[in-house]
Amino acid sequence: MTAELTAIANNQNWSEVYDLADIYRNQQQWQKAAIAFQRAIQLRPNFFWSYHHLGDVLTKLKQWERAVQAYRRAVELDPNFFWSRHNLADVLTKLQQWDQAVQAYRRAVELDPNFFWSWHNLADALTKLQQWDRAIANYLQAIQLQPEHQLVYQKLGTAFKQRGNLEESIQYYRQLIQSPNQNSIFSILKGKPELLLNIANTLAREHQNISAIILYYLVLEIQPNQTNVLQQLAQLLQQQNQLERNIASRRQKLESNQQGELLTRLATNLTPKTKINHLPGRIIVKNNCSILPTQLEDLCDAVGWQRRPLNKVKQALDNSFSQVSAWHIHDGEQRLIGFARAVSDNTFHATLLDIIVHPDFQGIGLGKTIVKSLIEKLHAAEIVDITLFASPHILDFYHKLGFISQPNNLQWMLWCPEK
Repeated sequence: MTAELTAIANNQNWSEVYDLADIYRNQQQWQKAAIAFQRAIQLRPNFFWSYHHLGDVLTKLKQWERAVQAYRRAVELDPNFFWSRHNLADVLTKLQQWDQAVQAYRRAVELDPNFFWSWHNLADALTKLQQWDRAIANYLQAIQLQPEHQLVYQKLGTAFKQRGNLEESIQYYRQLIQSPNQNSIFSILKGKPELLLNIANTLAREHQNISAIILYYLVLEIQPNQTNVLQQLAQLLQQQNQLERNIASRRQKLESNQQGELLTRLATNLTPKTKINHLPGRIIVKNNCSILPTQLEDLCDAVGWQRRPLNKVKQALDNSFSQVSAWHIHDGEQRLIGFARAVSDNTFHATLLDIIVHPDFQGIGLGKTIVKSLIEKLHAAEIVDITLFASPHILDFYHKLGFISQPNNLQWMLWCPEK
């Protein structure tokens, strides 16, 4: 322990220790601040601010469990301080304690109903619990406060998709807007149909068709004679019906024996393989570098995928929006050991394909790195509607990367970003 920290440990003057802790906090010397606040707590155990600031400092140090303890004590000392509740909830999400996070955010929005991020984060936590209707209500609360936050519209759209059957959702929410609970978001929106229409229009522009359709129905419940809304709704319903037909057709192909090759490519090889540990050389990850069709097909061979015609592989690579590759370099030679690519309309949508890692290099986080890098490139291009098809036994891998399974089609997964 340095002389400075020893002096803190031996200092009996609470005011001096607390002031020093606050100086360290303002200087972003988090470790020293944590030690000083802990000493201040020893000298004066019931001072609220020591616990609250200690929670802040421990959060900066990513010591989540200790931060939770500090914030909980702060809440005990002052149950009505909004920031302790909100920060406690944030830390609980880091620990993936979703039920407790929901409770803390709930109390936070009761204390300050005008803070966007409490509503937004509460909705995020509810999606982790798959409580879609509650999540939808809270995303709408957030949008009401700050309608310019674009990301929340995508999350709202995802929640409506995850809720399930479109016809049932329309019926449920039409009844809800007819007789909303007092002071609920639907009571507010019923009194502000122009806000509801703006939200629906934004969702339609973001190609969140399901949620836009539902909200247009709500607008018509309030103002049934809006011709422009009727026209927009009819157009979206037509698009949605076509999309559902396309999905049904794709699902049929996926389940057909004649299309088994695609499912084989989506699956990892289930045959146990002996991994080569501690291979010499180094691994690098590249974006959009030149790849020979033979290199990609050799990688496919390594995991047991069926080879494809090289001319078609070249055409697929040339037509990809973006691709990420991983290479093992040793003795001046490099070998393709990981790959993923994206196809896209270059504006709204993208699908990830050919996600593959050589068996010798699986289990070291390489697949995660490749997929995340590809998502970052798509996000940089403002493409946020990202899907992929995954076999059931690797769903957990993609869940951890932020993808969620779609209702009635577990192989189709949609990327759902965190805040």
